[in-house]
Amino acid sequence: MRLVSQLGRKVETGVLIDLPLSRQDLANMTGTTLYTVSRILSRWEEEGIVEAGREKVLIKHPPRLVVIAEDLPPVVKPPETRR
Repeated sequence: MRLVSQLGRKVETGVLIDLPLSRQDLANMTGTTLYTVSRILSRWEEEGIVEAGREKVLIKHPPRLVVIAEDLPPVVKPPETRR
């Protein structure tokens, strides 16, 4: 979230962090391992939260990342009723 607020640039599809950061760099910054960063980013990509590429990360759903970062309960939408 710090990178989003400091370096993120709003684009049509979300917030772009366009820096030459490797997954190892992210692991070093967060005090974790390369394996953990890779696993988390892969899961977030599957969930449509981020799109990670070479030297960039696109945050496609910033509010969902805030929920994760702040350890908030997920927002559950009420079931739709049919009429």
